[in-house]
Amino acid sequence: MIIGMNPYFMFNGQGIEAVRFYEDVFGAEVIEFKTYADLPESQTGDESLLLHANLKIGNNEIMLSDTDPDHPIEAGTHISVAIVTDNADETSDMYRKIRDNDGEEVMPIQETFFSPAYGKVKDKYGIEWQFSTTKE
Repeated sequence: MIIGMNPYFMFNGQGIEAVRFYEDVFGAEVIEFKTYADLPESQTGDESLLLHANLKIGNNEIMLSDTDPDHPIEAGTHISVAIVTDNADETSDMYRKIRDNDGEEVMPIQETFFSPAYGKVKDKYGIEWQFSTTKE
C-alpha cells in the first residue's frame, strides 16, 4: 500500500541552506535530516552536502537532498515525486510499469541501506519518480 507521496527537491550543494530557509520561511518542522557524512562506513561522505531531509510544512511534507556532485542537476530537473510504500513487491511493480511503458530507468530498483527496494524512473511524460519501501 502506498503510504506517502511527496515532492522531492534536488539541489547542487545548497540542500542544507534550503532546509534552513524553509524552516524560517514556512516554520517547517525537520522530521529527518542526514548529510552525506551519515552514509554507511563503506562509503565516504561530506557533511556539507544534504543526503536526505524530510520537512513537515503544515499538514504536508516535502523531501530534499543534494545531488551527487559528479551528476549536477539542471534547472527544471530538480523536482521529482517520491512514492513510499510498505511493500517491496508493490514498489517494484509500480517502478517496472513506468519503466516498461516508454519510461527511462534513472536508477535501477535495488536494496539500499535505507530501503529494501529503492529506484528512480522517468515516465514517458518526463516526470521523475523515486520509489522507496520503508524498512521494517
